Amino acid sequence: MERKKHSVYIARRIVALVILLLMFGGIITAVTGSVRRKRANREAEESLSVSFLDEEQVNSRFKGTSFRAAQNGGSFEYGTEVIDPVALVVSHTCNVSVDGDRKIDTSVSGDYEITYKLYKTDRYGKEVSKEVTAFYTVTDTAPPDIRIAAPTVTLFTGESFDPMSNVISCTDPVDGELSCKVDSNVDTSEEGSYTVTLTAADKSGNETVTSYAVDVEEFALAETPSDGVYTYAYKVNRAANTVTVYKRDSNGEYTIPYKAMVCSTGDDTPVGTYYTYDDPFSSSWAPYYPWWPLYGDVYGMYATGIVGSILFHSVPYYSPDPGDLEFEEYNKLGTSASAGCVRLSVRDMLWVVSHCPEGTMVTFYDDADDPGPLGKPEPVKIDVSSPNRGWDPTDPDPDNPWNQ
Repeated sequence: MERKKHSVYIARRIVALVILLLMFGGIITAVTGSVRRKRANREAEESLSVSFLDEEQVNSRFKGTSFRAAQNGGSFEYGTEVIDPVALVVSHTCNVSVDGDRKIDTSVSGDYEITYKLYKTDRYGKEVSKEVTAFYTVTDTAPPDIRIAAPTVTLFTGESFDPMSNVISCTDPVDGELSCKVDSNVDTSEEGSYTVTLTAADKSGNETVTSYAVDVEEFALAETPSDGVYTYAYKVNRAANTVTVYKRDSNGEYTIPYKAMVCSTGDDTPVGTYYTYDDPFSSSWAPYYPWWPLYGDVYGMYATGIVGSILFHSVPYYSPDPGDLEFEEYNKLGTSASAGCVRLSVRDMLWVVSHCPEGTMVTFYDDADDPGPLGKPEPVKIDVSSPNRGWDPTDPDPDNPWNQ
C-alpha cells in the first residue's frame, strides 16, 4: 500500500514537472517572439526615410518660381506655382503623405511648415511611422521692371509732352502691369535739360526707380560743324527697320548709343557706309520747304540726302499738307515698305534734320536678331477710322488734332 502511494506521488511530481517545463518553454517562446516583434518593429521604423529634390531639380521642374535650398527646406521666390509638397520628394523607402490639403502657394508670401508622415508595416503587419518637418518660405525679392524707349528724349520748344510716352512697359514678374509714379520738371516753353523720374512698386513693397533726360531746344536745321567733328553717327538696321544714333566716346569713336527710332526701309535700301550730302532745303527744292517731292507723286515732310536718291524722309503724304498723310503707309513703320529711302515719323524726322548736318556718317547693315543696343521702339499706330487719321500723331504742329 505504501509503495502504491509513493508511485502516485512520483507520478504527480513528474506531471507537475512536465507542466512546469511546458509553462517555462511557453514563457521563453513568448519572450523570444516579443523580442523578435520589437526588433522587427524597430528595424522597420529605422528604415523609414525620405529625400527631397535638390535646388537644381526644383528650379528645373517648377518654372513659375525660383528656389534656394536651406537646411530642412528652403525659400521660394514669389511666383505663380502652387506646389504639392509631396512633389518635392525625390525618393523614399515607405509611404509618404502630408496632413490635409497643404500646398505651397508661391503667389502668397509667408512661411510654410510642412509635416511629412512616413509610414509602413513591419513583417508582422504592425504599422510604424514617424514625422519629418520641412520649413519653406515664399519671399518677393524681384523688383518691378520699368523699360524706357530712350535714355534721352529731345523736344522742340512749344511741343506737347507726355512723360509716359517714353515708357515701353512697367511690369512686375507676378503682379503684372503696374502704374508708374511720374516726377517731371519738363517745361517745353524753355530751352534746357530736364529729368523725368519714374517710380513703380509691387504688392510686396519692392520698388524700382529709373529716370531719363529730356532736352528741350529751339528747332533749327543742322549746320555742318566748322571743325569737322560730328556729334552723331547713324546706323540703319535694314532687317529690323530701326535707326540707332550714336554719340562719340572719349576716343572719338561713335560707340555710345543715344537714340533709337523705328523706320521703314525697302528692297533698294543699300548696304554700306555713306555720308549725308547737301541739305535738300538749300537745293532747287527749297521753294517746297518743308516738303520734298518723292517718287510716285507724293511728298515727304522734311528730308536729308544719304546717297543718290536714298533719303531720310517722313512717311509720304498725298499732297504737301500736314493733314493729308498716307495713314496706311504710316502703320507700316517698323516693316519693309519703302522704295529704298528710310521713312521716319515726323518727330523723328525733325530730330534728324536738326541733328544730321551734311557729311554725317550713315551705315546700313542687316541683323534681324538684334535691332540695336536700345532695342526697337514700338511704332505708333493710327486708327484708320479716326477723323484724325490724315495727321502724323507725332507731328508737334499746334494744329495737329491728335494734340488737342
